[in-house]
Amino acid sequence: MGSQTTDLERSILKTVLWFSLFSHPLTVFEIWKWLMQPARPHDLCEVQSILERSAWLKEKLQSFDGFWSVKREASISSLVQTRQERFLDAERKFKRLRRAARYFQLLPGVRAVAAVNSLAWWGTTENSDIDLYVVTKPGLIWSSRFWLVLPFALFKARPGQEQTGRDPFCFSFFSTQASLQLEELCFPRDYYLAFWVKSLVPLLDRDSSFSEFHRVNRWASQLLPNARGRIPDHRHIPRFCPRVPVQSRLVESVFRSFQRRRLPVHLRDLANQDSRVVVNDEMLKFHDQDRRVEFRDRFEALTAQHLC
Repeated sequence: MGSQTTDLERSILKTVLWFSLFSHPLTVFEIWKWLMQPARPHDLCEVQSILERSAWLKEKLQSFDGFWSVKREASISSLVQTRQERFLDAERKFKRLRRAARYFQLLPGVRAVAAVNSLAWWGTTENSDIDLYVVTKPGLIWSSRFWLVLPFALFKARPGQEQTGRDPFCFSFFSTQASLQLEELCFPRDYYLAFWVKSLVPLLDRDSSFSEFHRVNRWASQLLPNARGRIPDHRHIPRFCPRVPVQSRLVESVFRSFQRRRLPVHLRDLANQDSRVVVNDEMLKFHDQDRRVEFRDRFEALTAQHLC
C-alpha cells in the first residue's frame, strides 16, 4: 500500500469511512474540511483532483449527484436521499430551537448554547433529541441547569418523559466559562470528541465564549486541521430581551443539593468514574450511553479492512 497510495488518498478514504459510520455521504468540500490527519496541508483543488484521478479511490468510493461514500451494499442514491430527509428534519428542529433560545437568553448565568451531536450535522430523524451544550458563568452552573430544564420538564419536552412529543430537549452537557478545555475528557484516540468540538452550532454566544472554547481546544486541530469552529448563523441568534434576575451565587448551594438528590441512581454510580458522567461545580456531563469507544473501534476496524 505505502508505495501505491499517497497520504492524501489515505486521508480522504479515512474521512469518508468515518462518516460512513453514520450513513452520511460527503461533498468534495466536506471531504476537504473534515480531512483526517493529513501529513501536510492540502487545498480544495488537490482533493477534487485526486478524487477524479485516483484509480485506488475509485475502487473504494462511489459518487452520485456531488456526494461521495464508501462502496457497499447500500446505494449512494439512497444515502443521499436519506441525508436530504434528515436535513429537512434538522431544519424543523432548528426552528423550534431558535424559539427556545429566546428563553435561554433570559437567564444571566447562561453565556452560550450550542446544538451538538446529530443536530449539529443536520442529520437527525424524527426520533432524535435536540442535544445541547451549555456554557455558564462560574458559580452558576446548577441554577442555570435548573432554570433551563424546568419549563421543558413541566411541558414534558424532555427525553424519556411520558407523553413526550417530537423533538425533546436534552440538556446533558454543561460547563462553566472556566472549564471549556475538554481534552481531559478524551478517551485514547477519541475521534468523536474532536469532531464534536469542531461541529457544534452556536445558538447563543455572549462574551465570545465559543471563540475561547475553540482557542483552548486546539488539540482537535491535530486530527482535523482544515475544520474551523462554526460562527453563529444570523438566523440562530435570538434578539435581545431583558434578563430575569433569578440567579445568585448565594443560593447556588440550594440548587446543587436539590439536583444532586434527584439524580438517577445509575448516574450517581457512574459519576466521576470516567469521562462519561461528570458531576461537579465546573462541569455537568450526563452521557451514560456514551458511544465514543464503540465508534472508535468500528472506525479502526474499517480502516484496517480498507487500508490494508
